[in-house]
Amino acid sequence: MIKRSTICYLIIAIAVFAFGPKLNSFAIEDKTQIFSLKQAIDYAVENNKQIKALSATLPITEANLIIAKYRPNPILSSQNEAVKHGSLHPAQVAVPLEIGRKRYWRAKVAKEQISKTELEIRKAIWETHTQVHSSYSQVVVLNDLIEIGKQRKEFYEKLLQIAKDRLEAGDVSGLDVDRANLELLTAENELNELEGKSKQAKIDFKLLLGIKPEVEITLEDTSTIKPKEKISENPVINELKTEALKNRLEVAILEKEYGITRAELKQAKWERIPNLTIEGGVVKPSIGDNIWGPYLAAQAELPIFNRKQGEIKKANAQLDYLGKEEDRLKLVIDSEISNALQYFQVREEQLKRFEEKLLGQSQNILELIQFGYQKGKLSLTDVLNAEQKNRQVKEAYLQSVLNYQIAFSSLEYAFGIPLDDLGDKT
Repeated sequence: MIKRSTICYLIIAIAVFAFGPKLNSFAIEDKTQIFSLKQAIDYAVENNKQIKALSATLPITEANLIIAKYRPNPILSSQNEAVKHGSLHPAQVAVPLEIGRKRYWRAKVAKEQISKTELEIRKAIWETHTQVHSSYSQVVVLNDLIEIGKQRKEFYEKLLQIAKDRLEAGDVSGLDVDRANLELLTAENELNELEGKSKQAKIDFKLLLGIKPEVEITLEDTSTIKPKEKISENPVINELKTEALKNRLEVAILEKEYGITRAELKQAKWERIPNLTIEGGVVKPSIGDNIWGPYLAAQAELPIFNRKQGEIKKANAQLDYLGKEEDRLKLVIDSEISNALQYFQVREEQLKRFEEKLLGQSQNILELIQFGYQKGKLSLTDVLNAEQKNRQVKEAYLQSVLNYQIAFSSLEYAFGIPLDDLGDKT
């Protein structure tokens, strides 16, 4: 029978052969190619260093299974009693025999540990999925914030020129020029701040993907991570909510810990039965004569002081702890699901309000006030206030997009499965 771990390795090998070269060359050899969110997640699964390190622990647990299946080696010895009428044992063999199912339960413990390690690797992959989603969204939003910063800088460059023209015409005082210039310098500083944050966010993002900081990559724009439909009203959400406990890997890992502890308890109980050692061979009872005969002996440990009472008590206490931990974990998961769903609904409504009303109205007001100042009908203060408000609305909108994506990835994590099929992201 093919081992489950062998099948896992074959699947991984096929995946690496099929997709690995494409992923490794993607956005690294060809810097003009653009990472989508899905491609970034796939790349991270293949190249994330934490996942690779954790995957390397699987052979260690598999080696423990080999060790657990060991049988006692036979013992070959020779003995000569150098005393008067001493006996001679030229060759004797001792065979330690394990009584009961000790070897079976040792192997059972090792198998459960292998399954737990496989689940922990899957959990690391799933956590990386969530982290890449949030980090990708942050980098994309920062890119758009930089564009807004550049637009703001250009806006104040034009406004400064308008103020200078009106100063020459005698319409305004030099104070308008100074105020416009001050806003331009402030816009330049804020743009530099955003560019610095963007570089840091990209470094963190590349770390998740297993890419060196100096490697250049290109991501899609904010339009690709905007929601395409209202997910919270999708009837599938309620079904996913009821099935979340089945999908959460923490619950599956806890079940494996149950299996390990139960197997350890069984193993400890069987180990109370002492092993038997049988030895035999040929013997010459007296060195002085030529009489030979068979020799047979048996010995066993007397379970007087060590009866595995400590191991049994420890396993029972561990089972009691796991029962309480299971109750705690289920309550935590229920709370996480409720919180994630509530948070997501709020972010969904906020994003919808920005797109349907706030963005358009704010931009129209700014354009009207700017035109009025250019014609001499409004003051510079009116323009500055309108620009500031419009910028705040745009920045708040992009922050709302980021908050939405973070809420979406949190909802995915709470449910324990990807929600791409609900029509949101890629």
